[in-house]
Amino acid sequence: MKIQNFLCLSGALMLSTTLFATEANGEEDPSRAHIKAKHHKEGNLYIVAKGLISLGDTSTEEAKGTEPEARLQGENGAGFGVDLGYRLGYGFATELDFAYTHTTVTKSVVGDPDVEAGADYYSYGIDLLYGYHINEEYVVFGKVGWEIEKETISDYGIGGTNNGFSYAAGLEYALSEHWALVGEYEGTLIDGPHGDTIFAGVSYTF
Repeated sequence: MKIQNFLCLSGALMLSTTLFATEANGEEDPSRAHIKAKHHKEGNLYIVAKGLISLGDTSTEEAKGTEPEARLQGENGAGFGVDLGYRLGYGFATELDFAYTHTTVTKSVVGDPDVEAGADYYSYGIDLLYGYHINEEYVVFGKVGWEIEKETISDYGIGGTNNGFSYAAGLEYALSEHWALVGEYEGTLIDGPHGDTIFAGVSYTF
């Protein structure tokens, strides 16, 4: 059912892209009427390259067979991400996202000493973004979307794929018509030791 939700959301975003792209040929986007030459004048397609810090979270691994229930505590992790986006107009955009995170997860079982292990997370998502131009240089934005996360903690025998809704808020600062600095805070409804993520990077508009 979750995969079906992801496919439905993907289809809706692709349809909205087509509708916006074919609507109002030659008309100026009212949401950008007060934005002068500095901000994204050249095109709607853009890419964002960014580093990340994951904040960690606590989750519970249920008892399985002879394995007792365990508490998993994620530490701060680091990694990188890439977003490929298309501005639809009127402040909206769609994005395809990828991120990789490596962190340390501590496993706690009652009566046993804590054990630490490395954990890897690969996430893929599709988002709908809305941005508001504060002035010529600054844009505040919010995102909602659907994310698929692959988790691997080999030392604990944990591996699998989870998915769920994601949300984010951020700020963009334009350096020129093509380049901008981006900061973003992202959360997800996926349960696990990965936790929320802080991103910082640079955007290029084609």
